[in-house]
Amino acid sequence: MPWNRGIAAGATAGTAALAGLMARYAAGVARADRSWPAQVEADLRDIGEVDKVSILPLVERLTRMGSGLSGEPGVSYLVQAGRARVLFDSGLSGGKARSALARNAEELGVDLGALDAVVISHLHPDHVGGIRAMRQRTFTFSREPLEPPGVPAYVPAHMQHPRADVIPGMGPRVIAPAMAVLPPLPRMLFWLGYITEQALVISVRGFGLVLISGCGHPPIERMLGITEQVLDVHIRAVVGGLHLPVHPARTPLVPQAILGSPYPPWRPISERDAANVLDELAARGPQLIALSSHDSTPWTYTAFSRRFGDRYRTLRAGEALTISAATGGAAAPNPPR
Repeated sequence: MPWNRGIAAGATAGTAALAGLMARYAAGVARADRSWPAQVEADLRDIGEVDKVSILPLVERLTRMGSGLSGEPGVSYLVQAGRARVLFDSGLSGGKARSALARNAEELGVDLGALDAVVISHLHPDHVGGIRAMRQRTFTFSREPLEPPGVPAYVPAHMQHPRADVIPGMGPRVIAPAMAVLPPLPRMLFWLGYITEQALVISVRGFGLVLISGCGHPPIERMLGITEQVLDVHIRAVVGGLHLPVHPARTPLVPQAILGSPYPPWRPISERDAANVLDELAARGPQLIALSSHDSTPWTYTAFSRRFGDRYRTLRAGEALTISAATGGAAAPNPPR
């Protein structure tokens, strides 16, 4: 019967589409695995030290209580170390006339026109200013051009920008005294495909390394291992996203859990994945773990808080971290949401 033939044809097409996705996924995983040895060989020494680093989240899903700041599921941090002012990522709503980044920067007294550099962690919408920016392989702060003309922009892949001086990442690079970007590290995501992501590190005198991550798509053991290999300095603080939307049902994190997963749909990001990340971090003896709220669920906040106690913090827009030898990187705890 015609309808039986239609059902059979649809099933065949669905099977072929899934087979195509699985083949693409397997090829991407193999490609990512092949690229790691070259990254491990990268070496960078003596990047200098600063007395302290300040990290002010300008964009996060959660915001400081009673601040009136705009929250969104994106990331943008103002990082100040010595005299350098660096913007790490540019959030999600950069295509809007008044983006969350622009509004929050104004509210917090941050001049986006006075940056010394921009660092883009990876080419995903919640880090470059939206889907349109991602498709055009660029980044944006807001619909109106707010980026300082000629500002160096360190990016992890081929990108372009009409105002910035775009510098693609090919390996570790010092971008300011005591600040460096790591090599772009690969990961294959099932739905979104192959991605490379770079982290920012700052060396704080008498404290150690502070690592700032956008999403943490590359496996955490490899991110930490690469950092130690490249810089040979102890990691004492990890700040930003680690992409652990565990138990996302009935939370706003379902899109992150599905689209940003490195696994097939039948293998969700799980408590076991979180336990592996917690073990890898704990092995370094960190003084501070500050987790982004854009890709973490309440379950994740609770798991990290239980493991690290007063060394843990959930990042919120408007709540700055200041890390130095004197503070020890200690963060006042804030309740999970």
